[in-house]
Amino acid sequence: MLPKAIRFSLVLLLSLQFLPLKAQNSIEVGYENLFLKEVLADIEEKSGLSFSYSDELIANKRVTIKPSDLSLDSILNILADDTGLLFEKIGDRQVIISVPKTETLVCGYLFDGLTKAPLPYATLILKGTAKGYTTDENGYFAIDDESTINGILVQYVGYAERLLLPADFTRNDCGNILLYPQAETLNEVIVRSYLIRGIDKNKDGSLTLSSEEQGILPGLVEPDIFQSAQWVPGITSINETVSDIQIRGGSADQNLILYDGIKMYNTGHFFGMLSIFNPNITSNATIFKGGASPEYGDRISGVIDIQGETGVPEKTRAGLGINGTQADAFVKARLGESVGLVVSGRRSYADVGDLGTPTFDAISEKVFQNTIVVNEASGQIIEDEDEETLVGGEETFFFYDTNIKLIIQPSEKDSIYLSGLLTNNDLNFRLQEDENLTEDALITENEGLSFEWIGEKGTNWHYSFGAYYSDYESFYRTQFREQQQIEEDNLRRNTVLDYGFNAELAYDFSRQHAIKGGYQYSSNEVFYQLSRDENGDDGEPEDDEDPLPSADERDFNEVSNRKNTTNTVYGAYVFRPQNKGLISLGLRVSTFSLLDGWYFEPRLNVEYPLSKLLRLKLTGEKRYQTISQLVEFDDTRLRLQSGIWTLTDDNEFPLLESEQFSLGLLFDFKGWILDVDGYVKKIDGLTTFTNGFTNASENYSQGTSDVFGLDFLLKKQLGNYRIWLGYTYNKVDYRFEELQDAKFPGNNDITNNLTFSNTYEAGNWRFSLGWNYRTGVPFTPVSGFNVVTGDIEFETINSGRLPDYHRLDASLQYGFRLSSKNESTGTIGLSLQNVYNRQVPLSVFYRVDENPLTGLQDIDQLEQLSLGLTPNFLLRFNF
Repeated sequence: MLPKAIRFSLVLLLSLQFLPLKAQNSIEVGYENLFLKEVLADIEEKSGLSFSYSDELIANKRVTIKPSDLSLDSILNILADDTGLLFEKIGDRQVIISVPKTETLVCGYLFDGLTKAPLPYATLILKGTAKGYTTDENGYFAIDDESTINGILVQYVGYAERLLLPADFTRNDCGNILLYPQAETLNEVIVRSYLIRGIDKNKDGSLTLSSEEQGILPGLVEPDIFQSAQWVPGITSINETVSDIQIRGGSADQNLILYDGIKMYNTGHFFGMLSIFNPNITSNATIFKGGASPEYGDRISGVIDIQGETGVPEKTRAGLGINGTQADAFVKARLGESVGLVVSGRRSYADVGDLGTPTFDAISEKVFQNTIVVNEASGQIIEDEDEETLVGGEETFFFYDTNIKLIIQPSEKDSIYLSGLLTNNDLNFRLQEDENLTEDALITENEGLSFEWIGEKGTNWHYSFGAYYSDYESFYRTQFREQQQIEEDNLRRNTVLDYGFNAELAYDFSRQHAIKGGYQYSSNEVFYQLSRDENGDDGEPEDDEDPLPSADERDFNEVSNRKNTTNTVYGAYVFRPQNKGLISLGLRVSTFSLLDGWYFEPRLNVEYPLSKLLRLKLTGEKRYQTISQLVEFDDTRLRLQSGIWTLTDDNEFPLLESEQFSLGLLFDFKGWILDVDGYVKKIDGLTTFTNGFTNASENYSQGTSDVFGLDFLLKKQLGNYRIWLGYTYNKVDYRFEELQDAKFPGNNDITNNLTFSNTYEAGNWRFSLGWNYRTGVPFTPVSGFNVVTGDIEFETINSGRLPDYHRLDASLQYGFRLSSKNESTGTIGLSLQNVYNRQVPLSVFYRVDENPLTGLQDIDQLEQLSLGLTPNFLLRFNF
């Protein structure tokens, strides 16, 4: 045993040995809102520790620690809590600073904070990125292997947004997350994914189509508002175009179409086959088949209200793409915290180096049939109707659109929008035969500007101010020359200048009761000219502004130029019961400068839940319209876009008036949707000039239309698979007593329309297949023809039916990431319209020509056939 003195010396030595270590594990610190970099330098000096980090990681981070004597571990924990960074010790003296790993599984269940009902198909966005997720039909979501350091933004229409931070999630526990409704939201969604993802049913009965969220539909490689809408019961197009949308028995010119508040008078490229609205910069479109709010006026049928981007981009993004008809590019730029700019452009490319595609050729074959341009639109060899090759044909056709929008958010409750668009279709055709020259030119252009300020004052007041300008022009001219002398000159010109402004103020008394009122002013100036000169004119015309001889010298010259100003006040009371119902009573009162008196348009919209699964729907409305399209009957060589806008004169073109009522039920339970609507509509003020009866082009008559219809939808969703059956019964009867004593089927009487479709999404793949069947439209058969006079004898108006129409469409898409290091994505898409290539006549018309051999008159029945097999492709990149 060691002596006592030696044992004491060893204990003292060991104690002295551990004193420095203890001193190093506890130091005195104290910081008041000091930059982290300075704090780390102080700790390094006092403790001997060494910190490794990047300057960008700790930039602008500050730390506050009350003066005290703390251990190094405690100090590191405090720093981690204050900064959100990870402080990891490597050995005794090295500390590495990094971002905490957050690429773990986060999950949860989303519920209504008041009713505790699950919120299916809500949108979840990884903040700071373009990545998004959705909850399932039970409100469940799971996100794995993604960074959530910036939080997850949860959005559900009708509810306040919520930002979920990493601290809101407990490891290995999928908790309940609550969202609360916004009291000011009138357009609450009641059915998410009404058909597919991105098409929702709102509480007021309208539909919202979101281009960015929309899934895939049969025959489409990317979203198109008007083609997508035709899969909804009650909406169709007789001639397969997007510019001839029929909503519940009304004609296309009876639909109000707005783009960022701009009234549109032309909606189609390629003579109506493609939409002029770029889906890549379109936020959403709201469609009313009936029961529209009183702020919507000027038309008597449906409403399609299209909105561009509405929020300042979180970061600058760009994209470009190409499909079978056009190429496009867009930029969504973040210019600051409260300012954004969106710019886009699209153009067809078939005229550039003869870059025709099967898509372009198939559409051209449909569009240009029965015109002088009967070969593919981009070709240089033209065949006439006798199949003789005519050498020397030159033709150019192209279309484009461009959009620009400035978004300013001066405060959290105010948004200012400045929007502009320009669309153009341009066709020029030139045919040289020996010394004879034929020239055709057709231009359609629509440009517009709008301003809108939307805001809130407190939590109850809501206001908006806006103004718009719209300018539409359609110009068609054809000339026949022999040895440089004009033998025939035809002109068809139509312009619409429309501008106005509006103001609205709304007040929420509570979550249940609200009122709103507004004032609107608009001015329409409409001009059209139909001219023909067959006497010839020496020399070249001086310019396009006056291409014809004086009016007195022309063989035919009809000119109309009228102007109308409209002043409107409107108001509405909205009651929102706690059971998620809606009762809206509205009134719109207008005066028209072309007419005398006041015009009252009452509106009623009721959506009342009979139970949690079943809703009752009721609408009623009266509407007026001062502008409509007449059909130009002249036998032009290019029978394209023959509709001509004209204003009422309360004589030949009376004021259009409609009354509409609908009653329906909506059932929604566990992925099943059953939606049924019955409706009646009566339209007064129709004329033979505005409805284009083949046998009545020379006879003027006024008439009415009676519509009885039924819209039916049955849909089932099983996970990512959706299948639905849509059916529309639409009986349209016309009464024109001066033409016929009894009623007869209307031109747009598609009695039965059936769609059967399904879509499936698996990972990055999307598939869709759909079949459409409908009854053939009415037409007037010929009963006799006089070969001497060329007079045609017709049977009873619209007593015949064209063959029934049906076709099968398919499409698929594949999405992929361009790089694992950034958010750049790509999409490849393929589609087939009319898979089994069945073509049927969509309309017929008659042409009388003199037989050069016999000198007698010949009659030809010309049929406009439906679209044939049409493939399409998409290649898109977003950065």
